[in-house]
Amino acid sequence: MVRYVILLTIAGIVGSIIAIRKGHSPIWWFILCALFPLLIIVVALLPPMVSKGYTKKCPYCAEIIKEDAIVCKHCDREQPIEMVKIEKDSDLES
Repeated sequence: MVRYVILLTIAGIVGSIIAIRKGHSPIWWFILCALFPLLIIVVALLPPMVSKGYTKKCPYCAEIIKEDAIVCKHCDREQPIEMVKIEKDSDLES
């Protein structure tokens, strides 16, 4: 019985880690994967979500990439200048 509870807890943790990496709710997926461990396959197959401020879609291949990326890791094409996040230096503004 204790082994079964440990396995379900591990399944929940694995499901929540995968959910975090894909931009989904880790608590919700922890509960679902702990109750139904086969849902780990479902969460692993879910497409990543675009998270405002963290990720964006490549205009060429439509894959999800990090917002700060200058070159897409999937198609190796350089991002248009209007899509590249520019960091402002506080020294330049003064």
